[in-house]
This record gives sequence, C-alpha cells and structure tokens, in this order.
Amino acid sequence: MLFTIITVLSALGVLGGLAFHRFWTTREEARSNILYAAVFRKCLAWLALRTVEMSRRASPKAWWEYFKALPLWRLPNLEKWLYAAFYGSFLYLAASGFFFAVFIPRGLYGYPLIGHVTAGGLFAACLTIIVVFKGRNFISVPKPASLSLALLDPRKLGITAARVKIAAFWLFAVAGFLLTLSALLPMLTLLRTAGQKFMFEFHRYSALASLLAAVVFLGIELSESPKR
Repeated sequence: MLFTIITVLSALGVLGGLAFHRFWTTREEARSNILYAAVFRKCLAWLALRTVEMSRRASPKAWWEYFKALPLWRLPNLEKWLYAAFYGSFLYLAASGFFFAVFIPRGLYGYPLIGHVTAGGLFAACLTIIVVFKGRNFISVPKPASLSLALLDPRKLGITAARVKIAAFWLFAVAGFLLTLSALLPMLTLLRTAGQKFMFEFHRYSALASLLAAVVFLGIELSESPKR
C-alpha cells in the first residue's frame, strides 16, 4: 500500500511539474502576473483546455500516425532496432511491473514474470550500449559556483530544462543499473530472507525512480520538439 501511494503521488507530482513547465515556457499569460495564485489558476485553466482538446483528437488512427512519425524510424537500421528493443523492453517492464505491484496483491508471477525477466535482460544490454556510446552527449562541465549568498537565490541556481534533462538521463542510467543489480543478487545464495525482502523493495523503488526519470526526460524532449 505504501509503495502504491508513493507511486501515485510521485507520478502526479512529475506530470504536474511537466505540465507547468510547458505552460510557463509556451504561454504569454504565464509571465503576465507575478502573483503565484493567479499564475496557478491560469495554469489549471490551460491544463483543462488542453486535456479536452487532446481527448477529442485521441483515436487509434491518430495514435498510429503519431507512432509512424516518430524520429526513431528515420535512424540507421542498427541504431533503430537497438532503440526499438530498448523502448519496447522498458515499456513492458514498466507495464507488467507496476500493474502487478499496484493492482495484484500476489505480485508478478507466471508467464508475465518470465517475460519480465527476459525483457530485463534485453533492457540491461541495450542500456549498457546506449550509455557507452551515447552517454558523452549528456555530459556537461558546469562553471564552478562561487561561495556566496547568491547561491540561496533560486533564480541564480541555473536550473534549466537542458540540465534537468541531463540529470534525468543519468538518474535513469543509475536506476537501470540498480534494477539489474537488485534483480540478479536475489538469484544468488548470498542473501538470507531479510536480504531478499530488502532487495525486493529496493528493486521496486529503483523501478519507480527509472520510470519517473524517463517521464521527465520524455516530457522535456517533447516540449522542446516544436522549437526545433
């Protein structure tokens, strides 16, 4: 129950933060009033309007057209199928893992569990390749911070969408490594019952961290795509 509550609240928080970021960076009315209450009301009104618009346009045909237009399919063959295997395995891991964790008291079992383990191996292999060959694109060397009271001013912290995206990538990579580690260790004879229980919970929270990081990364990527 605690894991379900944390999952729902954290997911709502991340989605709300991404929605506000989209509103703040794309709408003129977001900066027209310095009162936070007024900005919050305008954001809620905009979010309600966007939800209605998206629900009206949502259809299997529209989703299929959007799927075919993804930049993934324009990549070279080897890279394309690498990312297809990576995205597909992660989506199955997230769907099966969180569905059984939230809605099935017994937890993951049977054929879905076999598929989960298989997809986990594929995900770990693809993630390793992506981090090795693409990780350099998400490395930045920030300027050294001066030790002054200016660090206490949030407006001068330099938190930008690009830096949040980089942080989300590396959080996803670390969480993916911890997912693999927490899945492999219980298969060995190194841990007793208490250790097995700890690794089970650690695996679930690592999965939550990886999912939230992926949502943040994807949300920022989609918000930047119209500008490109």
